Amino acid sequence: MPIISLIALKGGVGKTTLTHHAAGALALAGKRVLCLDNDAQASLSSGIFGPSIVEAMDPADTIAALYAGLDPLPEQIIRPSGITGIDVVAGSKAAGRYNTPEPHEAPVEVQLCLQVFLAEIRDQYDVVLLDNPPNLCAASWAALIASDHLIVPVVPEDYGSASLSPVFESVALVRSGPNPRLNLLGLVLSMVQPRLAVHQIYEQTLRDLHGNGIFTTRIPLAADIKEAISQRRPITHYKPRGASSKVFKAIVEETFARIEAQSPARNQEAA
Repeated sequence: MPIISLIALKGGVGKTTLTHHAAGALALAGKRVLCLDNDAQASLSSGIFGPSIVEAMDPADTIAALYAGLDPLPEQIIRPSGITGIDVVAGSKAAGRYNTPEPHEAPVEVQLCLQVFLAEIRDQYDVVLLDNPPNLCAASWAALIASDHLIVPVVPEDYGSASLSPVFESVALVRSGPNPRLNLLGLVLSMVQPRLAVHQIYEQTLRDLHGNGIFTTRIPLAADIKEAISQRRPITHYKPRGASSKVFKAIVEETFARIEAQSPARNQEAA
């Protein structure tokens, strides 16, 4: 069962969107998927259940229970999404208090809580997706320790590209310490506007710099991708035959092709 983290240092780059719709594509392919909302903003959970439902959740029934050391039973914090094949560990604002800025100084129990939990339920799912906060504090660090693979969404613009170096540095730190198996699958170009000159320039720059470290499939900026979230459905279930649905199916196919191609070897650099 691959455990895949999605991390970006800037919000608004389509990280949560990718998590949600990739889960839909996986479920449509018959996979059992568990999504962990590891961001205290709980955007993934809100997109799946609705903001009011997430606000009403007891933190003890969310991912906050893991960080708090409550040792919850899996069935206490794992809930069905309403889409066949997708279960969710919901996010919570209460988890934010554990997301300290110096992850190496966080209690060991906090650093390892996701790893311990996922080891317990690993046989129940085909894929685990972790949606992480837009920083490299304790929550993202815990996710990197727990994960087998990492995907980094990036918008082909200057501010998006500038946030990549700290991610690569954190990957190197995790590999040299608590999780030497962590595999950087690559960068996914997200919210792409192919007719926009700046996107054309930065996409080419990123592909020149990172080569095969960039996914071939890119995610366009498309209205129906947002519409699907507003309807509490992955795009693969909202418009299963649409162009956007095909994009996320292709992302999933490429993800598993990369896992197959890079295993057991580990790529040492995205650059």
